Amino acid sequence: MTAKTEKLLKDITQAIFAKKAVLITGNTGVGKSYMAKAAISLLAKKEYSCFPESKSQNVEMEIISCHNSLVYEDVVGGITVETGSGSMKFNYSDKMLIEMIKKASEAYYSKSGTKYVLLLDDIQRCDISSVLGDAVSVIGLGNQQVKLHLNSGIDIEVTPNFYLVGTYNPTETGAVPFPNEFYSRFYTIELLSDIEYITDDSKSANAQYYSQVRNIVLNYLDMQYKISTYEQNRYLPGHGYFSGDNVHLRIKYQLIPVLNQYISEGILDPRAEKYIKLLEASCNKKMAKALQAQDNCFSDYKENITPSIFVSEESTRNCSSIPIENLVGRIIEQRLLSTDSIKAGILFNDSVGYREMVVGGVTYHASLIANPTQYNKIRRGGKPSERPLYNGGTIKIDGEEFHFTGGYHPTDYVKDACWSKPNGYKLGESFGGDLVIFRIVWQYYLTLINELSSYVASNPNDVEKNTLLVFVKKEWDSFFEDFKKIEPQPFSKNGLEEKEWKRIEAEHNKEANENVRKLVGNLIVLWKNPGDEIEMSDGKIIVLEGVDSGMSKNIYQEYENAMDVLGIKQMILQGPPGTSKTYSAKEFLKYVAGNCSDDDLSDMQISNYDQPKAYCEKLNKGEEPKIAWDIVQFHPSYGYEDFIRGIKVSTKEGTDSIYYETVNKVLGNIAELAKKNKNTKFYLIIDEINRANLATVFGELIYGLEYRKEEVATPYTVDNSNRISIPSNLYIIGTMNTADKSIGGIDYAIRRRFLFFEQLPDESVIRSYRIDKGQSQVDLNAKACKLFESVKKLFSDDYLSPEYRKEDVQIGHTYFLVDSEDQLQKRFEYQIIPILKEYYKDGVIHFEAGDNTEGFMGFLSCIAGRINITNQKDDIEKIFTDLIA
Repeated sequence: MTAKTEKLLKDITQAIFAKKAVLITGNTGVGKSYMAKAAISLLAKKEYSCFPESKSQNVEMEIISCHNSLVYEDVVGGITVETGSGSMKFNYSDKMLIEMIKKASEAYYSKSGTKYVLLLDDIQRCDISSVLGDAVSVIGLGNQQVKLHLNSGIDIEVTPNFYLVGTYNPTETGAVPFPNEFYSRFYTIELLSDIEYITDDSKSANAQYYSQVRNIVLNYLDMQYKISTYEQNRYLPGHGYFSGDNVHLRIKYQLIPVLNQYISEGILDPRAEKYIKLLEASCNKKMAKALQAQDNCFSDYKENITPSIFVSEESTRNCSSIPIENLVGRIIEQRLLSTDSIKAGILFNDSVGYREMVVGGVTYHASLIANPTQYNKIRRGGKPSERPLYNGGTIKIDGEEFHFTGGYHPTDYVKDACWSKPNGYKLGESFGGDLVIFRIVWQYYLTLINELSSYVASNPNDVEKNTLLVFVKKEWDSFFEDFKKIEPQPFSKNGLEEKEWKRIEAEHNKEANENVRKLVGNLIVLWKNPGDEIEMSDGKIIVLEGVDSGMSKNIYQEYENAMDVLGIKQMILQGPPGTSKTYSAKEFLKYVAGNCSDDDLSDMQISNYDQPKAYCEKLNKGEEPKIAWDIVQFHPSYGYEDFIRGIKVSTKEGTDSIYYETVNKVLGNIAELAKKNKNTKFYLIIDEINRANLATVFGELIYGLEYRKEEVATPYTVDNSNRISIPSNLYIIGTMNTADKSIGGIDYAIRRRFLFFEQLPDESVIRSYRIDKGQSQVDLNAKACKLFESVKKLFSDDYLSPEYRKEDVQIGHTYFLVDSEDQLQKRFEYQIIPILKEYYKDGVIHFEAGDNTEGFMGFLSCIAGRINITNQKDDIEKIFTDLIA
């Protein structure tokens, strides 16, 4: 905590204690709620107590997350509906404010030092004068003891150990103005965005990113927003966005979407886009470095090993493991396999080779390498006085030193033992040089083939990876067959003394071992690097890519990593229509479920919330689901009672009697289920998340999204509790259509609770669509790509209105995924042109259109309505044919 933050925190705490009612104001991300809670917790100090001598100096805090449907009856008291025994009962009950005041009064008169604080979070989302009503009369009266006279006729004494704290964001879109007469009752503290609340180091990455974003906003803010410093600060993102060690992730997935939204809404000049892209490039570079540092857990290994070095460098008396170290060093430096795959597939894989020894009644086991304990215990003959069997060179993994196996003999040669016992090979004190070399190469190719096969199974349309897999398999098969042909040169021992024939045998064995290394040195996959081209036997060129360079580090891993690292477990996939947002959400679930199949994913969807141990088909089959999930679609009439909790009305079976029951709804149900299955990750997909009013739908759970461990009060009581919380193993994935301007966007305060990932039109998806069907589909995809290119042209600077970003409105690739040319034409006529017509009418795209009926100009005529799709079929067909030619 910086010195500036500590001073602010102390000032807020003193203000709460002295004034009893404090309002903390500021724009999004300045830490209003965080500072309020931190200051409230400091009230536990005796210096802030009405009774310092009391042993009880606790602070009891309740939080109400305000929303636009919050009313007096939710906060103060009033008639509530209860649904016990299936009937509806209407009773008066005190709510949070009155309950806290009563508790405070009781504690005060018992001379307890406990303080009671009610925090009203995000007051701007409700009409606070209506919510507090007659209770406002006792707010902010300092240390006076006053009576609260409620309209209901009840009088309640308000004691000095009751405090009211509010947070208010005046910059939020649609913020309800804070009543002027209320300002006299609250001590107001304004928080402005200032990086000194985050760091004292002006050269830190946090400060540099802050300065970069600040410059973009202040330099390119539209003139209408530069009227005053207040207006400028309104759109300057709060310093809270720049906290933590992974600020680049927060910038990329939270702030850059906000800045792009600023451009879309005309808040920032479109010229800012250039600098936003530079900011994103900086974040991407930081992510790449972080990923490399994370993965590069190996150090002190052999580097810059070439085929010639590998062939020529033999083991020595001082170090018998040189060829093994060189081969491992090459595999690490190549980075075709992930670090985890190298560890599991080679270094700690008994299939490469292992030793096991009992010393002092304890069994010590090591594979290709041994840690210091294994190194000291596994010795020749099992005797402490003998030399260690892991007396090769060393390598460091995550900073810990490991020793390579010794015992590599260049003058020994074995054969069948190389490929026997695939599940584990126990090494002797010494072994033929070819043995471990072969088994390392074997496990290298086997690991690569398995990972490629797994990827291809989930991505059957990826021709490049399919072709690469075929090549890798063929190279391994060829190597294996050639290896089996290598034999030491035969000779006759007749007439030779034992010493002489052993010398000749050793030379021939050494030559055979060298031939094995030459064979390894001729491998293509092993000695190429990711991104290098490989020429196939038919002349076709493929690019070498492994899991580490392009598959496991894919976009889905990026989603998962960002959520886990930042601790933000809500994300939104946003993009224009037809960019596979919902499809990608489900594909992400398949990824986190271990690249499962569509059928497996279906079996993991929640089908019965009433059965916590049998909630999905996977459990009914006797299998544990890797994840659990469900999906819901928002729409404009969707509300809190549909999503969180509400009253369910039904009829008793066999009767006409109406039965009322207060129940959890979608989010309430999945939250409760996740709590009962803490070892399983739960995901809720919210399709078209911005079609509903999120502040209304989430209600007080907007606060709960950020503060997962805290329960919040709801208007409804389920299972004798009106509290609800969102567990840490529940993730929310929203999809959002950025082109739909008929619906509301997501306000910036709610945006701060989510990460945003763009889903953009991708031509490569069209090109690879179902190409396993053969050349006819490849040709059809090429035509679809031609049409895609024509549509894409409409979103260039020549046609796109400067008020729009092409990333928000360019129609996506799914419109072009077809199984026949006729289907493509139907899509063109009845989906693509109608959408583009709407864009043209709304001013998203603009151009001068004539009466042309050919090619691209004819396409423009269709969009402008100069050609009637119903009556001019021949012209439409001619234009379509021209565009896909």
